[in-house]
Amino acid sequence: MRFLKSLQQVGKLFLYIYVLLMVFRIAFLLIYAGQLRSAGWEDIVEALWLGARISLKTTAFLAAFPFVFGTLPYAVWAWWPEKRIREILGSAAVALMTLLFMIRIPYYEVFHQGFNIMLFNGWKDDHSAIWDTAVQQYQLWPRLTGAVLLMALFIWLWLRIARTPVWLPKRHVRRYAVLAAVLVPVFGIFCRFGGAFHSDSGVPWESAARTRYVVLNEAVLDDGQALYRAYSTHERATERALRPISADELDEAVATLGGDLNAETVEGAFSRQKSTAPLARRPHHVVVILGENYALWPLLPEYRSLGLAQTGEWLEAHGAHTYHFLPNGNGTMTSLNGFLTGLPDVGLYVNYTMGFQGHVDGLGIGATMKRMGYKTVFWYGGLRSWQEIGHFTLREGFDEFHCADELPEQGESSSWGVPDGALFDAIRGQMETDEQDTFYFILTTSNHPPFAYDVDAEGFPRSEVAAKLPPSIPADKATLDQLGHIWYADQVMGKFIRQAQQDDPSTLFVVTGDHAERFNFATDVSLWALSGIPCYFYGDGVPVDLFSEQQAGSHLQIAPTLAELILPAGSSYSSLLPPLTQSDRAFNHRLYIEDGEIGEEKDLQDQDFHRYIEAARTVASWVVMHDDGTR
Repeated sequence: MRFLKSLQQVGKLFLYIYVLLMVFRIAFLLIYAGQLRSAGWEDIVEALWLGARISLKTTAFLAAFPFVFGTLPYAVWAWWPEKRIREILGSAAVALMTLLFMIRIPYYEVFHQGFNIMLFNGWKDDHSAIWDTAVQQYQLWPRLTGAVLLMALFIWLWLRIARTPVWLPKRHVRRYAVLAAVLVPVFGIFCRFGGAFHSDSGVPWESAARTRYVVLNEAVLDDGQALYRAYSTHERATERALRPISADELDEAVATLGGDLNAETVEGAFSRQKSTAPLARRPHHVVVILGENYALWPLLPEYRSLGLAQTGEWLEAHGAHTYHFLPNGNGTMTSLNGFLTGLPDVGLYVNYTMGFQGHVDGLGIGATMKRMGYKTVFWYGGLRSWQEIGHFTLREGFDEFHCADELPEQGESSSWGVPDGALFDAIRGQMETDEQDTFYFILTTSNHPPFAYDVDAEGFPRSEVAAKLPPSIPADKATLDQLGHIWYADQVMGKFIRQAQQDDPSTLFVVTGDHAERFNFATDVSLWALSGIPCYFYGDGVPVDLFSEQQAGSHLQIAPTLAELILPAGSSYSSLLPPLTQSDRAFNHRLYIEDGEIGEEKDLQDQDFHRYIEAARTVASWVVMHDDGTR
């Protein structure tokens, strides 16, 4: 009798959490209804149906705790405090899922997904800056207050329901108890596979994205499943990257990439001979600007009239450019790691592991520019403590590292650093004193939450931009503030480029973004708009037609392109991937470009290209695990 009574109480909790997750799912769709575009009712119903099935997993997991720690012991010992345990664990589950839902909204605005692998990047990021951003940009205190009120409401409802009476049979009690004991594990299996009894017909999170709409696919996963996705993808990436690699597998990967199997080092295996003529004049300064969230979308035809990337338009007209370009990673550090090591992202935080044996990765941009005879200087608009950036850049071939720590108080700053204008002024001041050829790598910070600069005081034409907004961009103040920071970062970068060129006409500039995917569009947009970044080469003697329309590349291909432009014919340099001038396809951690089209790697049909990508990652994993340059 006790077992049946307690089991029904757990059943109430199961149904309550299940309904609550469906309510959150519907609320999420209502909040982002503008992103559904032409989605029909059949698409919405399919997403809700898939979500209803996959939430069986989360609900069963949460309900299992009061069942195991309350119901089962209570069936044996009448004195067991089953009611208190169930109410406490049930209330904790309701509070947790409510809190996660409230966190999901700003998280989705930033990453355009529910909880994902970027959670693990956050653990290693600047916690104080994240805190300031959450408070200033994402209204932490009002949201937290709302979450607490909702938690209190939903817990109160749950406790009211928990204290309602249950059915107690007057006859055949033992028979009902045995039947329940048999059905519970059967129902558990049904929930485990998402409304099925086998994985082939279930709804795993990996295949839950079955519609054409991002927001619908994200609505399928409740926050429990999204957390599991984050954990699972991180574990898989780490396991794949750290797996043992045999000598034969490495040789096969090197051969697939066109490397020299007789070379004793990875750097030697990917040594390339330059056959083309260099620029007429060797640049005294080479400047690579990695713009924070400098994305492609403001340069696409449907958004260009907003005037947010006038420097990009100017570089497009006066320099060489490609818009078939991908970042190395999905965040600033993963992209920067690609520049510093010359390796594709394999899911490891190499900035915390590489370079401690005194070996400088010969494929990185710092080492490449040093071999070309340049003094190497890294400038970051934030603090040196962020992601160990100060130490890592010096370990990977840079002679100097400078950052916001060294700049005077600006009177206006964000949690992530100084205004880009102040950063560029400091760099220009140093450039004016350089006697030897110098390479500058600049990482900016202004186009980053909390978007707190007074961009209107800098001349941002807020009303003009607001009047031209297309339906895909929200017209609220927060969005316009973000657009203002896009405009500001572009404007001060352009000012710096023109002034530095006047100071030294030989200067060669490269401009690209660290990543995209941080702007919250009101509607679903193309992968180009969501994930693409531009790449420009500009300077004395750089032909406008340096890149054809068919060419494509990624961050890893900027260093070899610089080598092709600067080194004399017959010189050699090392690079895992070819220069942009010899590349018509690209890849990163998730996406690919081939034949002028962008897509997700999981949809890639070209098996030769897929083997090429995996070969590059195999070599990268080997280098990370054998941080001495040997093969």
